[in-house]
This record gives sequence, C-alpha cells and structure tokens, in this order.
Amino acid sequence: MKPIYFCLVVVLILLTSCLPSSAEFLPTANGNQFGLKDGETIAGIPVGHVTIDGKLDDWRYSAWIAFDSEDKLLRGQGIWKNKDDLSMLWSTMYDQKNFYFAAAVRDDILKPSNDPAAMWTGDCIFLYIDWANQKSAISSKPNFALVKGKPTIADPSSLNPRIIESEIAIVQNAALGKGGTIYEVAMPFEFITKEKIDAGVVIGFTPGYEDGTDNPEGKGEMFMDWNGLNPDEAKNLGTLKFGDQLSVNPLGNLTTTWGRIKL
Repeated sequence: MKPIYFCLVVVLILLTSCLPSSAEFLPTANGNQFGLKDGETIAGIPVGHVTIDGKLDDWRYSAWIAFDSEDKLLRGQGIWKNKDDLSMLWSTMYDQKNFYFAAAVRDDILKPSNDPAAMWTGDCIFLYIDWANQKSAISSKPNFALVKGKPTIADPSSLNPRIIESEIAIVQNAALGKGGTIYEVAMPFEFITKEKIDAGVVIGFTPGYEDGTDNPEGKGEMFMDWNGLNPDEAKNLGTLKFGDQLSVNPLGNLTTTWGRIKL
C-alpha cells in the first residue's frame, strides 16, 4: 500500500471512531452520574426533534432511572425473581409543547390486556403526576399499553380526558428479553396540566409498571414503581425538576453541566 493511501485509511479510521455510534441505543441507569439522589430526576430539553417511533436514539443524553430490585415492589414480594423477570429503565424530557416519557422494560413474558377500559389487567405502565407538587392529590394518571397490538393511552382517572390523543409508540425489543418492550410517548401539556411548566419547576412524579392482575404465569400480581410505595398517594411520589436545553458537541458528547441544571 502506498504511503498516501495508508495515511488516508488511517485518517478515515480515526474519524469514524470519533463519530457517535449508529447502533441502536439502549439505556443504562445513569442518575448517579448527574448527582441525582434516589427519588429525584430531571427532564432536559432535547437535542433536536423527538420522533415517537419506539427507538431511543433521541434519548441518548437524558437521565435514565431504574427500578430493578425487590424493594421497588408494591405488590409481588416473594414472586419477583430477578431483573429479567421484571425491571424498568425510564426517562423524561420536555419542550414548549410536550412532556416526553420513555421506558425500556425488561420482562420474561409480555401479556397486555385486550380491554382498553381495563388495561391494568395486563402488562402496562402508569404515570402518577402531581403537577402542582402539593403532595395532596394526583393530578394526572396516564396509562400506556398494547391493546390488540395497538399502542394505546388511557386515562382511568378521568382527570385528563384529552390525553388519549397523545402520540405513542410501543415496540417489542428482543434485546430486553422475550417480553422486552420500548415505550415512548409525547403528551402535549395542554392535555395534561394547567400549570406553567418551565425550567426550574419541580413536580411530584412516579412511573409504575403493572404486571397484570390477570397474570398469565399464574404466580400472582406484581406492581413495581420508583420507591415501592403506593403512588396513588401524592406524598409518596418522587420529584422531577425541569431543566435547561441540552447541548451536544460535534463528537456527540453531552456538554451541558447537569449539576448546574439540577441546581
């Protein structure tokens, strides 16, 4: 190989190694890297447009929180086996129009309900939100599930009836186990709250995963959430703070100081 061609090959290899990975992004828990304590998280403004497609590449730079241990069970102690049996990583972002939620659920069996009026009888996600952070009552409780193969949003609380118009994707992902699933949702603020949401606002927030009251494994019901307490009681919710615009350099690295956003 001539020296000039060899140099070109080396340069191309170096440039390729510096580019962000094009492989499908699957999250790992990273809250401790941003100084987040157990029971608190932060939503940043995303880099670019968020496409609701069940792929998490738009979420590379957000804070990901896990619940993956038996102490996070509200129901199902003694039944839950390990992280592959049931565990969840989740994240939030926002912009002027939407509140975004995403989750990567690891599950050995996916068995959602076919009843849109009772999605909790199968595998599904609930969000418990206290927008005013008054710790007295839940003000939003959206419910996400596959119903007859269709990604569906419900509002069993009837607190936010227009939430069913929100954009949602629910896609199975074998990398997360046989029943592994990606959830991704964009909920317009006008559908879910009258509160003004901007950087610095703090709300009460907890997601929960229902393994189904009609559990197909015959091993009883499991419900797992952020702190293992009843999230229908607003005083038990974790805290979510809305942060600033995220910033990424040309190499695809997050340059925003999360500690500053958190403060």
